[in-house]
Amino acid sequence: MRIGIFGGTFDPPHLGHLIPVEAAYAQFQLDQVWYVPAYIPPHKSREELASPYHRTAMLALMLQRYRNFYLSTFELDQGQVIYTVQTVEEFGKSFAQPHQLFLIMGADSFLELQTWRDYQRLIQLSELIIIDRGAKQAESRRHLEDLESILQFDLTKTIHFAGTPEVPVSSTDIRVAIREGRGFGEMVSPEVAEYIRKHSIYQRR
Repeated sequence: MRIGIFGGTFDPPHLGHLIPVEAAYAQFQLDQVWYVPAYIPPHKSREELASPYHRTAMLALMLQRYRNFYLSTFELDQGQVIYTVQTVEEFGKSFAQPHQLFLIMGADSFLELQTWRDYQRLIQLSELIIIDRGAKQAESRRHLEDLESILQFDLTKTIHFAGTPEVPVSSTDIRVAIREGRGFGEMVSPEVAEYIRKHSIYQRR
């Protein structure tokens, strides 16, 4: 089993969280991809976020059409800040059959990897798949060379770059568009757009 793990705030989930991951799923022949919404990311406060209930509901709606894409509530169930290395360790324990874990992350996150808790152990526990929603692949490859120099071992077999479509959208873009009364439907799935309108989530923030 080749298991992908894709964490994030998903506030809200959008096509940039979906289209590149679909491409990585196919390119690396993954059997499953698990989306893991954070309860409180280490770099944000709870007050900055839509409620875990809304973020999870929107993510479930976005994924419902996709076979082999699943939602994990592990981090939400803890009710506190959980670090990615803890999540990957938990996934490693949860599969009885032989498996290989692939942590999927954006280029921005990869460029900040050395600031993450126990990042060296994270690299040991899983292979990394880097998706680039913008144009940072050259910068990411330079960063890989820097990591190899720091850690003194070859990472080319465990850190991979996915060939993914560029999807120039962010959750921040969507929240700003909603607050300003502009259209946002082209940036999210129809189900997520309807949920946001029905519950008026970001209009209040």
